Amino acid sequence: MYEFRSANKSLDLAVTPSESATDLEENSKDETTTRPSLSTLIKIVGLKVAKNPNAYACILGLMWALISNRWDLKMPSIVQGSVLIMSRAGAGVAMFCMGLFMALQPKIIDCGVTLTAFGMLLRFVVAPAAMAIGSLMVSLRGDVLCIAIIQAALPQAIGSFVFAKEYELHTSVLSTSVIFGTIVSIPVLISYYVVLNDLNTQRII
Repeated sequence: MYEFRSANKSLDLAVTPSESATDLEENSKDETTTRPSLSTLIKIVGLKVAKNPNAYACILGLMWALISNRWDLKMPSIVQGSVLIMSRAGAGVAMFCMGLFMALQPKIIDCGVTLTAFGMLLRFVVAPAAMAIGSLMVSLRGDVLCIAIIQAALPQAIGSFVFAKEYELHTSVLSTSVIFGTIVSIPVLISYYVVLNDLNTQRII
């Protein structure tokens, strides 16, 4: 979706009509520009996704997991150590970049208090409520239902800011959601755990 929006935006800039041309008789001629077709847009997006490490790294990881599980293969220790180092450093580097981005903004809450409150409402109220409704519809009860609701109330992942920064889409909103969501999630998750544990003990859910 990010690739589609980025490619669509770049194509919009590419097809903007230029100034009208004037012939020898000083009659103006408006240049007509045609927007590229959907197949061209899909081809551009496909090439961008193929060059994105986040895309093919997931595919390669899934393929290796299936192959290693099927034939009981072990990854070389030096490769496994390198992957572990990168995986452990990734979240820290992303948090550092997000903190640096927020520090360079004129305000700490750059997206505004209204959008921040709306994001927290969606993350900690609407998402657990939607998960509870969906879980009840498929007849989940007891501990499984409690775990599903608590997982839905977890804070925003750091990966969302990485993609937003890469494609320059709502970076201020997502950075604020990740930072403040992580801070707010501690008392919220504890409250959810206490309430759900009491309801589960009383066999209400």
